[in-house]
Amino acid sequence: MSRSLPVRIGQYSIIRQLGSGATSDVYLAQDASFSIVAIKQFSKASNSSWHKQMFLTEMELGQQMQHKNIVRVMGADLDERSGAYLVMEYVPGVSLDRHEQEADLLPINLVLSIIEQIAGALRYAAELGIVHRDVKPANIILMADGTAKLTDFGCAIPSNRLGSVVAGSLAYMSPEQIEGEALDQRADIYALGAVLYRLLTGKYTFEAESNFDARIAILNFPIIPIERFRQGLPPDLVAVISRALKKIAAERYATWDAFLHDFGDAAHGIRMSDHDLDLYRGLSIPTQSALSSYSSPSREFSRSGFSRSTMPESFGG
Repeated sequence: MSRSLPVRIGQYSIIRQLGSGATSDVYLAQDASFSIVAIKQFSKASNSSWHKQMFLTEMELGQQMQHKNIVRVMGADLDERSGAYLVMEYVPGVSLDRHEQEADLLPINLVLSIIEQIAGALRYAAELGIVHRDVKPANIILMADGTAKLTDFGCAIPSNRLGSVVAGSLAYMSPEQIEGEALDQRADIYALGAVLYRLLTGKYTFEAESNFDARIAILNFPIIPIERFRQGLPPDLVAVISRALKKIAAERYATWDAFLHDFGDAAHGIRMSDHDLDLYRGLSIPTQSALSSYSSPSREFSRSGFSRSTMPESFGG
């Protein structure tokens, strides 16, 4: 539950609340010169040594990194009486958790652009020796012009170092991250692969009824083939996703350059294709199957001529 809206935080006048999480609230604010910023203020309840370390990490890394696809941290105040806060670049847009459900999936070319941008941001972080550890749709902001920005480096750690605690979001954690092992960029490659899978299907890579079951599935079971949830994806793209999500880190892409090479080739092929890969976007599996039967290679078929809004009710949804 978010706190009541403050009038001021430090030298900043609060305009409205932008979001709320388990440990912090984010506000739109302005300073005396009327510059607009985002204020991320940590709750007083989040006062453990671990939470303080997360705050310091996000502050230090955020000020260190300068990349067009990473939200900039512009300052901080650890001593504010109402709660320590970060001053961040205000990014007008929506977080991608708005588009991680089946009914709200983004067009495939936009998803490809987002993944390329975030992979570039994570490659930059890896060059600085940083593993993000919490790559997920909620930590990616999409702007109206198509620019995607990665935020929240509070869980980040230096490459090849053990974290004091296992941190991150379970659905996007690699097996080695769940096990508390030392991490490198391959953990973030796994996480971005899981994000890509989710943005294309609206589904997780596993089926589980509890966090315990999810942990077992991530550690031991193959991912659910993406074709089960989204038909018509090119084999090259499916192969990139599958390799990024390998259980064993050594079987994944070793570097962001390697990932971006194969992903870029797959994305280029999709962009140059006349085939409508959005045909099945946001539709149930029975509906996809019905469309697949209707749309045979021998007949002309396009989304523009046969959209979801004109489908007969017998196709379901």
